[in-house]
Amino acid sequence: MTAEPIIEAKGLSKAYRLYHSPYGRLLERLPWNKKQRYREVNALEDVNFDVKPGECMGLIGSNGAGKSTLLKVLSGTTYPTAGSYTVRGRVTSLLELGAGFHMNFSGRENIFMNAAMMGFSRKEAQRKYQEIVEFSELGDFINAPVRTYSSGMGARLGFSVAVATEPDLLIIDEILAVGDMNFRRKCVDKIWDYKKRGKSMFFCSHSLYDVRQICERAIWMRNGRMQLLADSITVTNEYATYEAKVAGAADPVEYDGVPKAQGPEADLPCITDAWMVDPKTGERRNTFAPGDPLTVRVFVRNGKKRERLSLAVGFMRKDGTLCFAHTTQFAGQTFDFEEGVVQLHFERLGLLSGEFTVPVWLFDEHGVHRFHERPANDNLIVQNRTKDLGLFLQEHRWQIESTRP
Repeated sequence: MTAEPIIEAKGLSKAYRLYHSPYGRLLERLPWNKKQRYREVNALEDVNFDVKPGECMGLIGSNGAGKSTLLKVLSGTTYPTAGSYTVRGRVTSLLELGAGFHMNFSGRENIFMNAAMMGFSRKEAQRKYQEIVEFSELGDFINAPVRTYSSGMGARLGFSVAVATEPDLLIIDEILAVGDMNFRRKCVDKIWDYKKRGKSMFFCSHSLYDVRQICERAIWMRNGRMQLLADSITVTNEYATYEAKVAGAADPVEYDGVPKAQGPEADLPCITDAWMVDPKTGERRNTFAPGDPLTVRVFVRNGKKRERLSLAVGFMRKDGTLCFAHTTQFAGQTFDFEEGVVQLHFERLGLLSGEFTVPVWLFDEHGVHRFHERPANDNLIVQNRTKDLGLFLQEHRWQIESTRP
């Protein structure tokens, strides 16, 4: 027997009224008023989907596409104007970290206040309190007023309180965009722990990489409507292609959804150097012709806590188009040496003329935690001496035959 979906949405719509003046709402309620004093804006229109038990559903789209409205409806903080939805089980929403905290109360007081609002007994709240403090790593600051917290400390407390409820469904909005690297890693580890235990998630993010790695399926919202619902790789690829057209190949701020690195932490794994070499001579160079053999050589140093790692190497056109990328994780190869070299070999380079940056990413063995990112020291320059056109030199053959005897 198939289990019921944890979320079911049918024809979900939400319209907001925008009044022409601050007094419009009051004037329209007057008994003699016959004039419509508002303009209706549809934030959601005819949204239909379901989330299966144990599934992680991604949500992507540009600002104003209706993502936040959809999350607020599913969380119960606003109501739809048409359609219906069902959410089964206990739900925890991380729409805005720290929302619902009293700024003049201490972190400790806010924890017990939130526990009481969620229906926990005093004994349960006490147990949750220890768990929350340990996860947040706030130490003695837990007794300080929340208004004195930095944004990072507030993020730690907000996430710790939210996940301590052990929900059946976790609704997440851009949680991975806050906090330092170590806190982000703890958040991701917690999310993966939910997945392993068969919990369901609804995950909204601008990071296409995170959506691809964490989610089985994804929804692309555009102008309040569902543009596409499919597996996460298909949806993120279609969205990235659309956004590249809209942006007119503007300077990218991300490598296909992977935020630019902020530099390695001293105690974490990092890429110490990266360059290209001629595999025939072993000499370093960056100018090649289509069909030439090429090796990308990457030097990696592990952190104080030895990690099992994976590495990805990409080739990006100067307009921001990621031509292709390969990762050791997909090849089933990971490594945990203290210091070493990872090499990517190409027997025949398929790129045609152009100049390409070579971004390199260092991940954990699952390809989830991004420890470090940097480009190779030199750009790849491909000089084509043939009349072939396009971006790639694709292996091919022609077959010509007449259809008449």
